[in-house]
Amino acid sequence: MRRFIFAFVAVATIAVMASCTDPIHNDDPADSSYSTGFPLDRFHELGQTGDTTAQHQLVDQYRRQLTANVVQHYPNIADENHIHFVLGSGYAKDVLSGSGKTYSGKFHNELIIIIDDPAVKDTLFLACGNGMLCPLRISDRHDFGNAERWRFTILPGEGLAHHLPELQAWAEVAGDLHIPIRNKDGKVVSQDTYLNYLGKYESYLFPYDVVDMQTGKVYNQAGQEVNFDKRLAETQKANAKAAKAKAKPN
Repeated sequence: MRRFIFAFVAVATIAVMASCTDPIHNDDPADSSYSTGFPLDRFHELGQTGDTTAQHQLVDQYRRQLTANVVQHYPNIADENHIHFVLGSGYAKDVLSGSGKTYSGKFHNELIIIIDDPAVKDTLFLACGNGMLCPLRISDRHDFGNAERWRFTILPGEGLAHHLPELQAWAEVAGDLHIPIRNKDGKVVSQDTYLNYLGKYESYLFPYDVVDMQTGKVYNQAGQEVNFDKRLAETQKANAKAAKAKAKPN
């Protein structure tokens, strides 16, 4: 009887230990795409020493890259305020792993990504990309702010040059924007990158166009991707019509 009780207790202990595995750093596959371009090892080294200030500085330094990584997974998110970064310690229950298993256990100074958007709601750890099936219990929380703005609306009277600092800041993360640029004579000029001509020439952007630095595309006020070939043709046709009307004698 005693042997049976001992065996039962041993099995129960093993089961508890298995259920309390590190929910983040285990042998299960992890999705590293969320941390692409981010010094994750350095971030964890700072976390082990409790240097949350330096961890915050790292997030600030790589905020655009982290934003791009998240938006790549969830391209329907349009507002940077719907992506939030939190540094936390506590207990996670039922963290879904890459293999489909769930793990529960404590975590310490991990970067947590909270997405609260009409299109998607999710909470995940940056280190493993695994989502939560249950709300996190965070005992020590540090707010690291929202994602970086990656969509820019062109208001009346504006052009790309009005957003020059932000566009330049995104240049190393995002791809080139294929926006036609016209010189002082109204002719389209070739370009290696849009940054070469910002502030010098005009672009074929209309009011309320949205420039998306993540996709490298431009969307019109209706949310449709701009076809610049079509827009150029329509603009040239309208200009020719206006010139003809102006030349016509009264």
